[in-house]
Amino acid sequence: MEKLQALSSSTAGVSRLHAPPGHLPLGCPRARAGQLCSSLGLSTQHAAVFKSHVPSLPPAEAGWRIGAHSAVAEDRQLRRMPSRMPEFNIEGPVIAVVTPFKSDSLRVDDESLIKYLQYLWEHGIQNIIVNGTTAEFASMSMAERMEVTELTRQYWPGTIINNISSASHVDALQYLRHSQDLVSDCQGEPRKVEAALLLPPFYFAKVTDAGLERWLRMILEVARMPVFLYNFPDHTGNFISPDLFVRLTRDFPLLRGIKNTFNDVPLAAKFKGSMPERQVYVGFDGAYLQALQAGLDGNVSSGGGTVLVDTFRNIDKAYHEGDTAAAEEGQRRMDAWADCREKLGVLDLPAAKAALSGVIPGFSPAVRPPLVAATREQQQSLTDFVKDMSQ
Repeated sequence: MEKLQALSSSTAGVSRLHAPPGHLPLGCPRARAGQLCSSLGLSTQHAAVFKSHVPSLPPAEAGWRIGAHSAVAEDRQLRRMPSRMPEFNIEGPVIAVVTPFKSDSLRVDDESLIKYLQYLWEHGIQNIIVNGTTAEFASMSMAERMEVTELTRQYWPGTIINNISSASHVDALQYLRHSQDLVSDCQGEPRKVEAALLLPPFYFAKVTDAGLERWLRMILEVARMPVFLYNFPDHTGNFISPDLFVRLTRDFPLLRGIKNTFNDVPLAAKFKGSMPERQVYVGFDGAYLQALQAGLDGNVSSGGGTVLVDTFRNIDKAYHEGDTAAAEEGQRRMDAWADCREKLGVLDLPAAKAALSGVIPGFSPAVRPPLVAATREQQQSLTDFVKDMSQ
């Protein structure tokens, strides 16, 4: 409990009030979470700790905080007045979280998700992406993705970036609106998602720049919250060029940055060079330190960061403190994790879940097809590696 208090009191920059476990009324959209919290042994004392130590949301400001604002005309007026828009920047490391599934039914495991979020928070992580690639969003239904968003709103005290991506712009808009709604949690406190993450459309690969730009603008036109583009050409078959990024950011002040998931830091640096006031991230653990040294804002970690969470966080800390040796040691450990799982023949996401099952009680290594879970032997090797790295 003392560790939890210390972590909470150290997050002065976090603009989210933790929705504490316990005492969830039947009217709550996730009412059964009360039973889950009882099974976790969480009490109202836990709620009091977070009430006392995690700062409340600041007063609503014009722009992306949603109250009665709903008119698209007002959205456009705000975009024409960028000086009124509040600045939004991510501070600190970012983890793309996994989605725990039950081993027997492959349904979302709410209890394990709560434990997992608490595990990340206790290890000093303040920024997460939900429903991303690491979360197996492409294997989840719209209802499941929205349920994960709601549960995360209740239990995560830090910054939430929600992946709203879909092959259909209609579905992407629905995810966006769901993220933008300012709702009350089960304690009656205002809850929000801080930012959205948006991939280009997928399946229709190698579309023209004009078609890609039109699709992205259809989403950005109605965005009333910060948005980060998500460049993942290997999976989408489409590439957001630096020139397109510049055009869109000039027209949409709420477009705050981009995540580039490819192993090409010099190319990612072109995005930063073209719009230095925007945040530019890579999505490749092996390039974390190189990205920082190139002047980028960091790396959004998937499997490696969620497993070696202390190592991942310390790379950022050591680099910004000028401790090159410590930063290089952290990168070496991240690379060693990648080498370990590759030698075992396990993909990034199944490997991460296998390792997490060894540190979070009751966490299942299950993944949804077409991914294949690690074997028991592989799981043991991965958990042994994590234990060795923790010593």
